[in-house]
Amino acid sequence: MIENENENENESECESESIAASETTLPIQERFVSVQGEGALVGVPSSFVRVAGCNLRCTWCDSPATSWEASGRRTSLDELVEFCQDGPQHVVITGGEPLLFKGVAALTRLLAAAGHHITIETAGTVWQDDVCCDLMSISPKLSHSTPWQRAPRLAHRHDQRRIALKTLRRLMSSFTWQLKFVVQGRDAGALARDVGEIETLLTQLAVARTDRACVLLMPECVDPGALTDRYRALTRLCVERGFRVGERLHIALFGHTPGT
Repeated sequence: MIENENENENESECESESIAASETTLPIQERFVSVQGEGALVGVPSSFVRVAGCNLRCTWCDSPATSWEASGRRTSLDELVEFCQDGPQHVVITGGEPLLFKGVAALTRLLAAAGHHITIETAGTVWQDDVCCDLMSISPKLSHSTPWQRAPRLAHRHDQRRIALKTLRRLMSSFTWQLKFVVQGRDAGALARDVGEIETLLTQLAVARTDRACVLLMPECVDPGALTDRYRALTRLCVERGFRVGERLHIALFGHTPGT
């Protein structure tokens, strides 16, 4: 909310301190069991642990309770491990930005020891040591994510932070990875601009042509009725360039609903 912009700005300044915060608890916005809705593991039954707190402010954020209006409950790592042990083998740690919080590394080590497959969903702007991860799901934010109209004072900081090449390279060299890009599909011009940004970034990251199947383009869309047309708009482009169409299965199945 724009009227809370100053509050959110102060909150964001404090987030850098979270890396050194408690290793025994995390601020959890929600946790639930569903199927993975995005990426290479789409459709796989998974336990989701969503951390509250983010260093970015995407104008279209689909989890505003982790960023624009962050709220959560401090939860012990033991409680989170117990929750995951009662669910599927696959665990997705998401946010917000989970790598802001030191407790995430400790949580991943506990989950790995318990035999879980771990996906971390991150914007790729933060590095954290001692993380166990089977799939680093990285979603770099394109320029259309910057909230120039929604929150001008936050927009400059978001725009400066949204791409961190050194961190992206380190994550991609350290873990099995996928890149997920949210793209505009409502008109050809906006989509072309987004693809131009993606191609520039892939060149900077030295992503090989053979790795393009690990690059997913997802439509900016939370309307189940509009998804099919957005997928169609992406299909020809993905065929031409070797990208993958990124599904949003959870939106198709459940709509834009928390806990799904």
